[in-house]
Amino acid sequence: MHKLNLLYLSTILFIALSPPLFAQNTYYFSGYKPTFDPTIPTPEQFLGYPIGSHYTRYDQIVAYLKELDRLSDKVSLINIGKTYEERPQVIAFFTSVANQKNLEQIRKDHLQLADPKIPAPDYGKLPVVVHLAYTVHGNENSSSEAALLTAYYLTASTDAETGRWLNEAVVTLDPAENPDGRDRAVQWFNQHKSFPPVTDPLDREHNELWPGGRFNHYLNDLNRDWLPLAHIESRNRMKFHHDWYPNVMIDFHEMGTNSTYYFEPSKPYSTENDLIPRATYDVLNVKLAKYFAKALDNLGTFYWTKEQFDNLSPIYGSTYPDFTGGVGVTFEVGSSRGLAQEGTNGVVTFPFTIRNHVATGLAAIKGAVEEKDVYLKHQKDFFASALTDAQKFPTKAYVFGSATDDNLTNRFLETLLQHHIQVYELPQRATVENKTFTPGKAYVVPTAQPNYRIVHSLFEEVTAFHDSVFYDVTGWSLVHGYGLPYAKLKDAALVKGSPISAAKPITGGILNGPSTYAYVLNWADYHASTALSALQQAGVQAKVALKPFQVNTVARSSSGPQSINPVKDDPNRDFGYGSIVIPVAVQSISADSLYKLVNAISKQAGVTFTGVSTGFNAGGIDLGSNNIRTLKKPEAALLVGQGVNPSEAGEVWFLLSEHLKLPLTKIEISNAGRANWSRYNTVILVGGQYASLDKAVVARLKNWVEEGGTLITLKNASEWAIKQGLVKENLLAPTAIVKADTGKSAASRPNDRIDFVNIAAKEGPRAVAGSIYTADLDITNPLGFGFSDRKIFVFRNGTTILKPSSSPYGTVVKYTASPYVSGFVSKENLKKISNSAAVVVSPEGAGRVVLFADNPNFRSYWHGTSKVFLNALLFGQHLTVPATQLSNGQEEN
Repeated sequence: MHKLNLLYLSTILFIALSPPLFAQNTYYFSGYKPTFDPTIPTPEQFLGYPIGSHYTRYDQIVAYLKELDRLSDKVSLINIGKTYEERPQVIAFFTSVANQKNLEQIRKDHLQLADPKIPAPDYGKLPVVVHLAYTVHGNENSSSEAALLTAYYLTASTDAETGRWLNEAVVTLDPAENPDGRDRAVQWFNQHKSFPPVTDPLDREHNELWPGGRFNHYLNDLNRDWLPLAHIESRNRMKFHHDWYPNVMIDFHEMGTNSTYYFEPSKPYSTENDLIPRATYDVLNVKLAKYFAKALDNLGTFYWTKEQFDNLSPIYGSTYPDFTGGVGVTFEVGSSRGLAQEGTNGVVTFPFTIRNHVATGLAAIKGAVEEKDVYLKHQKDFFASALTDAQKFPTKAYVFGSATDDNLTNRFLETLLQHHIQVYELPQRATVENKTFTPGKAYVVPTAQPNYRIVHSLFEEVTAFHDSVFYDVTGWSLVHGYGLPYAKLKDAALVKGSPISAAKPITGGILNGPSTYAYVLNWADYHASTALSALQQAGVQAKVALKPFQVNTVARSSSGPQSINPVKDDPNRDFGYGSIVIPVAVQSISADSLYKLVNAISKQAGVTFTGVSTGFNAGGIDLGSNNIRTLKKPEAALLVGQGVNPSEAGEVWFLLSEHLKLPLTKIEISNAGRANWSRYNTVILVGGQYASLDKAVVARLKNWVEEGGTLITLKNASEWAIKQGLVKENLLAPTAIVKADTGKSAASRPNDRIDFVNIAAKEGPRAVAGSIYTADLDITNPLGFGFSDRKIFVFRNGTTILKPSSSPYGTVVKYTASPYVSGFVSKENLKKISNSAAVVVSPEGAGRVVLFADNPNFRSYWHGTSKVFLNALLFGQHLTVPATQLSNGQEEN
């Protein structure tokens, strides 16, 4: 009877919330009593259905905004780029007709707030900029529907208050920050909705299957990509952000059905960043919160603040604006995840969630306008205080750059420039912290610049925290993720000349020109793997050098020796571990065609091959050595589906697709039993649950490895492989958690009592909150090819801890004795991590398993360890660990 009553109630609610036009306006714009211009169609009139009765496709949202742009001089629409699935990314501008005509000048005047050298303007004459950003998580759909209604309200409302808003503000609206994910979710919800709605939480409508619509095309969480800028949607959005520097930015989300509504202020101090002026949290956030509270009070909607959600890092859309002089705010509404769903607070309907976001969105505009001078002045003061804070900071500049990896250096440089960081070319050779940096291959970033706080976030470690419970990562510095050499400078003496505006293009090419013998490629450059993959897919046979060698750079012609790349004292060129050799005679194409192909690929990848005319090298092994082995083209498969971590799967897919341009077969776990494993030479298991793989599949996978396959496992997939007996490695045995107050094991005091309210504080430290560590890498192992420094930075946010291999050759990457670099970790967890294995290679028959304790491809910017992963994929076939004699006399493979 209870279920029937709930269903009846939801049906009545749904019918009531899908009334004729005037009633819809009354419902969604409750608290406001505007009159509307009848020439402006409502979303319902344009779409043909009431908002809240159906999920609106992204193309329809864009079409409606285009119609508003066509009909009203108060609206303009721009395209800022497109997604991987070719959907346009659009921004709609809402402001008065006079402001629309002067929009570019307003933008330029507004940007002067970010320049400390320019005096403060007359704030009364400058519009405040409010940015409303919807649906960065594609299945949090109510916000894009709210965007349609908000756009209609700002365009059609004829009341005096709306007129004031448009006179004193430029409102920019991003209807869906994640169009690809939104449409994936929209398809699901529309496909499974019922008439009348089914409110049972177990109904298919409310439970998306893997991977769900949260993520973008490559299953990346775009709300964590504001600092890394790994994805095209984020890069397009970042350019727009720095074109306008919003004073107020609202990031609309959904949370669990049993929750009410969340808005900031966030948890004081504990989840806030000490770089940000306290006024951001204590004044700007609090002022806006009063408007949000009043709007929700008028609706009778319950809400909460100050308890959860990090404001620590500029990786978020609601936190990055805090680092550019604005105030970012997270809105979270309890979600219906469908048209209507039962929850602990009753039946939550789609229209109800939409209405809440409409109310708070309009309240944000109202608050920003009424407190306009406060927000404009704050932004001006913010960039001035950045210079003051930088003067107090002991580090005055950072120098970075790799002498052997131009492309990775360029990638990092381009990311800095996208963040509007002032970067200078290194003017002279410099040795800092025992690292040597060379002009033309290194750059200098001063801390004394308006975007000092972003600079700090990109380069500095974070080791002090006010809390031990976190929502997400606590170590986010990009320079560690890229794995580039860098150093901190105590003065800015190397900051000379003018900031650069763009990275220099890397052209690539072939040194010494055409060859009839071989071409060689140093593996140190991150894009060398791009070039190798392109060659292999073109059918070119390639070899890898397991040991270093030197070639002479003096080319010979009929008229005698000609130095194409003269070196003052030494005409020899070094090629380290992992260098690629492309023999000419064995190819299926002519020498001339091979030259043209290698030359084209070298330019596309931005790497330099060297043509050689002899296999007799100037030093090291010769080109015919048994230590130069033929490579097989990777034929890779990735298990995906229910139970698999979508983001980790997406990061592998992104890396292979966008970086290697390598086809990757994605096999549903449910189809694993039907897979022809012999088709693949590499299989990848990212973090997740693999209990659904039955014994027969596990046996076939084990047999496939023993016959020569390479299995790569990440995080708890490595645990699964160990527990299934696929390898003879071990996990580090867990130890008792230590209480901070006494240092005694909690397990030794079973009668100790802890108050209920302290559960989070006591249990939180058990997690590893996304932190950064150092490890030692064997750079002579194929997994370490291309590295020149054994020290490598590793990111970990999981609790998989591998015991070093019993084979002295098996532990390729090992955490150092004192590995901690940045982020939060408890003393007990740090003790476990220290000296544990980060990467282990375990031989099984003719094949091998490569076990990663962590995720080497974290959020598609941890390039230092993703190179180790790429080496496992490309060179896995040559990962051999010899049999070793154990202390008990037993031989182990």
